[in-house]
Amino acid sequence: MHMTNTLKRCKIFSEKDISEAIFDELALIEIYAKNMTFDFIEIKGDLLLRGEGCSFPNLVNVRGNLSIDAQNCSFPILKIVEGNFTMHHPAIVDQLEKVKGNFKCIIDFSFKNLTAIGGSVELKKSTVYAKNNELIKGRVIIPINRQYEVEKLPKDGIFNIDIFGDNIVIPHQEIRGRINIFGKNVSFPNLEFVHGWLKMESNDQSTNEFTYNFPVLKKMIGNLRLQKTKASFPKLKETSGNIHLENGSYATFPALEKSGGIMINHNCGAFFPILNEVGGNLQNVGFETCYLNTLQKVKGTFSTYQILAPNIIEVGGDFAIHTKADFDHLKRINGKIQSSSKVTLKSLEYIGNLDNINLKDSHFPALKEINHYFYGTHVGLEHLAKNVYFKITDSLYLTKDKFIVGRTQFNHIIHLPHYNLKKLVSILKLRHSSFQNFKTREVEREWDQVNSPLFEKILDKIEKLWNKVEPIKFEVFFSDQNRNFKLFCFSYFGVGNLMKNLKAVKINEAKIEVNYFGYDDNGNEFLTEKMNHYEVHQVENEKLGIFVWGGRNQYSYAVKCWCPSTEKEHWLWIEEEYKNNALSAIASTFRIHENIIPHIKCLKRQGDLLICELKKTIPPRGSIRALTATEYFSLLEVET
Repeated sequence: MHMTNTLKRCKIFSEKDISEAIFDELALIEIYAKNMTFDFIEIKGDLLLRGEGCSFPNLVNVRGNLSIDAQNCSFPILKIVEGNFTMHHPAIVDQLEKVKGNFKCIIDFSFKNLTAIGGSVELKKSTVYAKNNELIKGRVIIPINRQYEVEKLPKDGIFNIDIFGDNIVIPHQEIRGRINIFGKNVSFPNLEFVHGWLKMESNDQSTNEFTYNFPVLKKMIGNLRLQKTKASFPKLKETSGNIHLENGSYATFPALEKSGGIMINHNCGAFFPILNEVGGNLQNVGFETCYLNTLQKVKGTFSTYQILAPNIIEVGGDFAIHTKADFDHLKRINGKIQSSSKVTLKSLEYIGNLDNINLKDSHFPALKEINHYFYGTHVGLEHLAKNVYFKITDSLYLTKDKFIVGRTQFNHIIHLPHYNLKKLVSILKLRHSSFQNFKTREVEREWDQVNSPLFEKILDKIEKLWNKVEPIKFEVFFSDQNRNFKLFCFSYFGVGNLMKNLKAVKINEAKIEVNYFGYDDNGNEFLTEKMNHYEVHQVENEKLGIFVWGGRNQYSYAVKCWCPSTEKEHWLWIEEEYKNNALSAIASTFRIHENIIPHIKCLKRQGDLLICELKKTIPPRGSIRALTATEYFSLLEVET
């Protein structure tokens, strides 16, 4: 029989635990004691056996689940497991005849008397026999086309069934398996309990719909799916699976109090007058509004389109607001609020993620706590947030003591790996010689400016850690499995250091004489001739952790050059098309609108900073392209 009560947990480590335990009620019994004998005749709940050498000489029936997770255990007269059966080690179960739930075995074994399995069969690379017949994954589906075939169905209700015939009557009180109904006028006058999938689908092209009635069905463990059909469930109070209506289906659930997820598709409808709790997502895009006046809790995402639930108290996932209706009793949203405009939720006390800029100026007068808050979403709520996230660059987020690397939406960012600030400092020191250098060259120039005391505290923590942390080693970050983190470290490690550590190969080089203009102390212009040297190097993408389908683009390329004033080397990434000419490679790093190129007077370069002086003002138009080597070097006048 199915059970609806909550199981009491009982752990057995010694005989003392047995004497203190009460087993005349539903319980989850976990046995860790070894080499003990138990005199159970029946176990009303679940049995989890983890103690070696235990014996149950009188046990006949387990009304819940049985999991054998220890060696040398004995069940010499056990006949029935009414729940799921799991076997990880060999045991004496010679008299076991029936498992009403799912069956899982990860060892080679032979069950001498096993004749019925109600649920699925899962075998982990093992060979298992039941009464000399080898078990296979899944279960045989019994087709029913005529009424007389019903008489051959197992009386215990353990089977999978496809009903193709019309006017079929299934007399069973319980069915543990999958039920697919394709015929019309199929009835289940006595069915009270289903443990498995229940699907109804019209296969008659001449009619728009079939109608089914389940007059005494009280509980389901499994999904319910309707396609092009109508159904009534007048006594169904609880289903743990999802309810899915498609293709013009309609269903009534006048007694349903608790369900799994509910999805009502286009041209469908449903009636839930006393529904209290939804265990998954709730969405209705059907032809009519669904009135859920008693609904208080949705454990998944709740989309309010075509749904009125004025007494909702808690949403376990995201809350998607598509209506002007009031939700005056809503206190908790574990996910985020999806809305295209500001909202008022006067009783809301907790929200999981606040990251929607459209919610600016929303009203949450009772709000007490935010778990994840994306800075800038709503002014004045930072003090309520457990975690405030500052987006610093396109790929870097900071919190009070962590940083995250990633280019994705905020609701995905919070699930990416978090690293402590100490590691961030070790990365920053790959590029910056001091904290002041970091603050001047990166924070002030490259980071999004944030005016918040919380952000200033993060900078203070970084400064305090600066002299206590060594730069991260190449071997450490290069072996990290997080590709985003690795690429982030690459950007600080520098192209040159990266190419050297990965043993990049020089594939060509070129020299060119360049005339640079300078100025003396009196402001007089003078001309200096320099011989510039450029090299192109290639490195295997596999070493970088970059993988390309089809074997193309096996390498990445960089051009190496030297500063004319300091002789310090610099590296810049280039595209593959410029790899064969070092002069074209360096020229390709300067890109500008094509219509401006004829009007360039000269170019001035300071590392990655490129200054273009024009003969006259020209609005940029058209495509952007790289300069050719001839264009670049004929225009280059200053380089430092």
